[in-house]
Amino acid sequence: MFRSLKEMKTALDEQFTLDRGQVSGFRKEGLQPSAVDAFARNAVFNPDPTLRTHLRCALRSAAAFRGVVSRTLQNPVEHLSHRQDGCLLTLRLGGHCYDLMRLVMRAARSHGVAGLVFEQGWAGQSPWEFSALLSAAALREEWATPLYMRCCLPPLASDLLPGGLDPDSLEERLAQAASAEFHTVCLRISPAGLLRARSRDELKALMRLARREGMSVNLRVQDPGHEDGEELLRALAIATDEVQPLLLALPHTAQEWAPERRRTWLQATGALGISISGPTAPEVLARPPLRPVLECRVDFRWVERIVLAPEFSKATRSQLLPWLRSFDAPSHLVDDHDLLRRHEFKALGHLDFQLWDLEGLPRMREESIAELGRVFHALRLATPESPSGPPDHAGPSAPLSTTTWEKEFPGLL
Repeated sequence: MFRSLKEMKTALDEQFTLDRGQVSGFRKEGLQPSAVDAFARNAVFNPDPTLRTHLRCALRSAAAFRGVVSRTLQNPVEHLSHRQDGCLLTLRLGGHCYDLMRLVMRAARSHGVAGLVFEQGWAGQSPWEFSALLSAAALREEWATPLYMRCCLPPLASDLLPGGLDPDSLEERLAQAASAEFHTVCLRISPAGLLRARSRDELKALMRLARREGMSVNLRVQDPGHEDGEELLRALAIATDEVQPLLLALPHTAQEWAPERRRTWLQATGALGISISGPTAPEVLARPPLRPVLECRVDFRWVERIVLAPEFSKATRSQLLPWLRSFDAPSHLVDDHDLLRRHEFKALGHLDFQLWDLEGLPRMREESIAELGRVFHALRLATPESPSGPPDHAGPSAPLSTTTWEKEFPGLL
């Protein structure tokens, strides 16, 4: 860790030329990898908040100088117009995810995949921190395409969903995300919240604020159930009558909906298409001209993967799991996988840097890169000429057929 602002400035001056705090050039053709690693870690864990702020600005400025800037997918249909099938892929990340961002970028580059969306899924993390880490990962991996970032906000407290926040807190967080150059925000509401006038009005106010901040909105309806009803669809239309969402985000159960139901929900919101979260088989992705599914949102359950990896510290694991089980009585009835899913955010906060330091987990990294490659192929994102597996993986990764998707990835998505 840098012990002072002077030490930090010396380290920055060795890599960049700075003009009023902004990067105006590079000292050498290639950045020193260890220097980027140090900047990323200090931007999160250094105890001096002024130092953290300077580093976050420098990392974002350096990425922008390289031409790697934050962009928005104003129209996913146009973005995908060159493909006859396939969809966008959104990856949910949280915590100190610098190493994971590097892993994802390395896999994407080896398969010719550029249109990834990085979603900040942990409310305990500053949008500025997430943005800076993504910039650092782009510098480290020589990422050459725009960065698509999305902030996923907690639900409204009036909706009575777990983890809800008051409107003022959500408005402040949305404004922070806009200042950190997040161009899309995902807002959440339940069917019960849509039917509650107060929740619906507060949601509309957040959507108006997002528009004033220049952000596009994805609307996620939590657990829509099997019955719609005219009242619910009317409430959905009222909630989106002023600001139409870019995408309507639904759980993976929506893959079982009839096409007519998907069209009805889209018409009620005015959204361009549907975003599916969870296990999604490729045959579910509808094709033009209907093509309502434009995005697949994937959660690789990174905490579970890392903590339960054989290479992960046994001592840390034996200390962490009992600590997580202490939070609720039934936890002794679930296995370690379910425990980590249930208390993912507690594990993130408890382990901090150690959880995301993947240098000591080479096998986990290789397996994750290989699985990302199979996901790219299964969702038809990989370019035809791209390799079927990353260069550093022992053996090719064959594309998944629609019949083996969920068998190969039980619970992965």
